[in-house]
Order: sequence, then C-alpha cells, then structure tokens
Amino acid sequence: MKVIAFLSQKGGAGKTTLAVHTAVAAYEAGFRVVLIDTDPQKSATVWGEARQEEGPVIATADVADLKRVLEAARGDGMKLAIVDAAPHAAPAAAGIARAADLVAIPCRPTAFDLAAVEGAVRIVKAVGAKAVFILSACPFRAPEIAETRDALGVFGLPVAPVEITDRRAFARAVASGRAVTEFETDGKAAGEIRALWSWLQEQMA
Repeated sequence: MKVIAFLSQKGGAGKTTLAVHTAVAAYEAGFRVVLIDTDPQKSATVWGEARQEEGPVIATADVADLKRVLEAARGDGMKLAIVDAAPHAAPAAAGIARAADLVAIPCRPTAFDLAAVEGAVRIVKAVGAKAVFILSACPFRAPEIAETRDALGVFGLPVAPVEITDRRAFARAVASGRAVTEFETDGKAAGEIRALWSWLQEQMA
C-alpha cells in the first residue's frame, strides 16, 4: 500500500480539498483507497458523511493512532492511503511525513503561503521524506502563478506541472459530498484533478 500525505503548516492552503478530490480520482482509477482524516477540524470526515457513493473509505484518526490505522488498511487490502494532516502541528506533521511514501505540499500563489512553505519543507527534509509541491487555488492566468513556481524552485523539490485553479466546481462538489470528477465529469476542474493524480502516481513510482 502506498501512502500520500497532504501537509501544510498554514490553514487554507487547499490541503483537504486536494486530499478528497485526489482520493476519489484514485478510487475511480481502480484503486482501493482509504482517506484518513487526522485534522481536528474533520472537514474530510464531514464530507465523507455527506457522500452517497461507495468509495473511498473514510477514516478519522488521531496522529497517535495513524500507524495502527495504516496497518489495518493494509490488512483490509487497501492499495492507497491518503492522509489529510492538520496545519500548525509540527511534531504531528513529522510523524505523518515519516509514514508517507510521498508528501504533497499545497501552496497558493500568495506571499503568505510562500512564507509558510519553508516550515513544511524543513519537516519533510528532517525526516527524509519524498515531497512535492502543488500549486492550489490559483486565480485564472495570474502572473503570480509563474512567480510562485519560480520561488518554489529554491527548495529543490518537484512542482506539479498541473495547477489547480480556483473554480466554483470544487466548493459545489464538496457541498454535496462529491468530488469534481463526479460533479462535472468532463469539466476543467475534473481534468486538473485527474492530471494531478496521474502525476502523483509517477512521483511515487
């Protein structure tokens, strides 16, 4: 079983949004997926409770129980675990990063998000975790996107070639307990998420 952790040291970076939509994209691609919500806000759990579709499996867990939950998921034959980590919890984040095959760090193209990235990078490098950046909640055709991509280059981590645009479809899908690939199957948001999932698979290989 592979483990992807979405980790950010700043709230509002798009961590939970990316986790739930990626989990559904992987499930639709044929993976047995468990989405593990370790964020005290439990946004992914609330989303899961609103779902009417079969998968992915949603689990709520404290970080202290993460190892046990991952072992149970392996025992249940899961092929992918996606962990939604809590922001502002460096010790807990280190444990999550250590358990992951890949850590995905979302970053919006803003000065505040860029400033917060360094903390997440320190955590993943301290534990030797493989990590990547994802540009999230991007405004349409804004020059800040390219500027942020260039700024992230100093950290020496791969940056996803696909940018996740700030589209209404994400919020509307989540409000109904769905993902964008279910809400607007052929929409641009769905295309971005599928492209992101494909790239994340390559990074784990």
